[in-house]
Amino acid sequence: MYAAASVRRVSAKHAERMNHGPSPADAGPGGALQEDNRMFRIAPRRAWLAAALLTPCLTLASSQPASAAPKQAPEIPIEKFTLQNGLKVVLSEDHSAPVVTTYTTYRVGAAQEKKGFTGFAHLFEHMMFNGSRNVPEGAYAYYVDGTGGFLNGNTEPDRTNYFQTVPSNYLEGMLYLESNRMANLIIDEKSLSNEKDVVKEEVRQQQENAPFTKTILLDWPAAAFSSWEYSHSIYGSMEDLSNAPVQAFKDFFAQYYVPNNATLVIVGDFDAQEARALVEKYYGPLPRGPENTTEVPVEAEQTEAVYQEVKDPLAPVSLALISFDIPKPREADRDALELLATILTDGASARLTKRLVDDDKLASTVMMQTGFPIPTYGPGQLAALLVAANGKQLSDVRAAFWDEIAAVQKKGVSAAELKRGKAKLYKDHVDGQQKTLFKAMQLATYETFYGGAERFNQDVQRFEKIKASDLKRVAKQYLTPARSVTFDIVPGASVDASAMMPGK
Repeated sequence: MYAAASVRRVSAKHAERMNHGPSPADAGPGGALQEDNRMFRIAPRRAWLAAALLTPCLTLASSQPASAAPKQAPEIPIEKFTLQNGLKVVLSEDHSAPVVTTYTTYRVGAAQEKKGFTGFAHLFEHMMFNGSRNVPEGAYAYYVDGTGGFLNGNTEPDRTNYFQTVPSNYLEGMLYLESNRMANLIIDEKSLSNEKDVVKEEVRQQQENAPFTKTILLDWPAAAFSSWEYSHSIYGSMEDLSNAPVQAFKDFFAQYYVPNNATLVIVGDFDAQEARALVEKYYGPLPRGPENTTEVPVEAEQTEAVYQEVKDPLAPVSLALISFDIPKPREADRDALELLATILTDGASARLTKRLVDDDKLASTVMMQTGFPIPTYGPGQLAALLVAANGKQLSDVRAAFWDEIAAVQKKGVSAAELKRGKAKLYKDHVDGQQKTLFKAMQLATYETFYGGAERFNQDVQRFEKIKASDLKRVAKQYLTPARSVTFDIVPGASVDASAMMPGK
């Protein structure tokens, strides 16, 4: 769910403060929000925070020719330390532009929720943009906007993330704001009621106004995943949110929004020694919280194909979603499947794109992606999205898809395809390093789930050892009709599912 915090409702009292900048009464330790220290230069204008939903784009990747991947990928500087309260901190200096990104990952998502108390992780993604003890309601977004920067947050099954990119001279202010909401978030009936209404409206808007979204985000996970932790909606049950007492939300926050369940990453134009001192200043006094398990859900092996046709009155075209159970990230077979997906659909010369879009003209768009649509750090999904061309039947599109998968299973991929796929993954890795937000996100992920941020450097080389025979093997093992879940999303009426099973 790349669901941004919605535009915040601001009380008249707080609007008056925000129109004239923060008052000394709003200052935290050391007067961090006072205007006289120039940490925030707030212009007298209305506060706003644009709401956005970052969903996967059904577009083709660049078709530029790929060159051979170099032996050595560029490295970024990485410095790590852990505070006594358990907060993991990763610093990476980048002086190419005067900006800085702060990125906080809490190891809590929908998978940590309990039955009858769902939707808490996503609700707190919204709650964290509300008031805390020293920052009035609505002011968080106003302060960041006043710097010329941007902020956002997103909820996933295994984590929740909050990030800001601002001019680098505002780093101290960002650390104050972020640490303050970790320590002093206001959780009461009023704030919860406001955000419950926002979440309910968000769900309603996505279900009623966005094509494909309800099926892909709400219905498909229930069919694709066997574990309750991964199969229930990240939005949760609106009934659960409505019925849960205030204390249940306070307990959830106290359990998971604690320093020892978080990773803070800072990337950009700063001095590491000064940044460390600021982190210790604002986060050091925070108490350690309860210890939490780091286990991921276990998925049962699928042995029978699943097919559903869904009528979507908002769908402008027909779309087939075909998914397969795959191992968790950084396992060898998962890496091979990611490389295979790149070879099959990334670029105009990719095998599935060329066959379905260019040659047979059955589809307008073809995409394959691991970790779709929301990444998991336990067992995941490899999904193919096939958008039918005008006047074409999804059954014909799917038949061509399975025909190409069978060709890979029988004959494998060529040496040229293998070289091109590796080069594209390498290029994506290098291109991403031009953005502080990309690097911060990657370092947070590696520190939290992949054994340490330092592994990010050169980790792209894991694809270099993959052979064509590996791709042929994983295609045979994982990409089979019996292991597939297929959703046909159509603007028309439903049809008999028995006649439309994958592979037929």
